[in-house]
Amino acid sequence: MMTEQERLEVYKKATELWGLVAQYDQCVEEMGELIVAINKFKRKMLYKEYKGDPKIIENLVEEIADVSICLEQMRYFYKDYGVEEMIDKKMQKFQGQIKKMEEEGRE
Repeated sequence: MMTEQERLEVYKKATELWGLVAQYDQCVEEMGELIVAINKFKRKMLYKEYKGDPKIIENLVEEIADVSICLEQMRYFYKDYGVEEMIDKKMQKFQGQIKKMEEEGRE
């Protein structure tokens, strides 16, 4: 398994090789593929066509991995612009929403 430092080196080399715009385009493409995979999985579940087909799960997992790589790369590109701090802020908000829903459910 690659270390974080090894992955960051790959991102740096990819950007040097293909350029930043190409990395943005790849990220957008991968996100689109994840959207398609999620919708396909939802449709199969909704219409009870899933029946444990491993290809559907494999495709979904593959697209999740691709998008995760792209997002990690974007986090690397924008680390000096407060990405991690924004993630913390958003997670605190998300946690607050969950807490509120749990409290409302107890009433």
